[in-house]
Amino acid sequence: MPHVVLNGDVKLREVFDRLKPVTSRDQDVILKTLKKYIDDEEKSILTEALVIEKSKKIAFLALLSSREDGFVVRIYPGSSVEKTDGVKRVLAEIAKQLLGTFPSLKVGKTNLQDFL
Repeated sequence: MPHVVLNGDVKLREVFDRLKPVTSRDQDVILKTLKKYIDDEEKSILTEALVIEKSKKIAFLALLSSREDGFVVRIYPGSSVEKTDGVKRVLAEIAKQLLGTFPSLKVGKTNLQDFL
């Protein structure tokens, strides 16, 4: 499952408040994130994501969830989403945005290194 762990001491509420939509168009690939939601305990954020590549639409939920050492950006578990390069790029773009917004964050374990 594609994921990026971001290590550091940042509250998920701060992430939610500063998370901006991803919008990218590159040749035949469009990446977007739309609405975002945070749970009552402020431990998880869901954001609607859309990838259009090779005229194929892929809609899914990206999940940012708290961990003791920071949080992880990944596809919402149980989703049956094709893990295309576009899907991986959306997750990486979210992570890159947060790395730029919160300088104290560092990349931990990931299988998306090629997209960061």
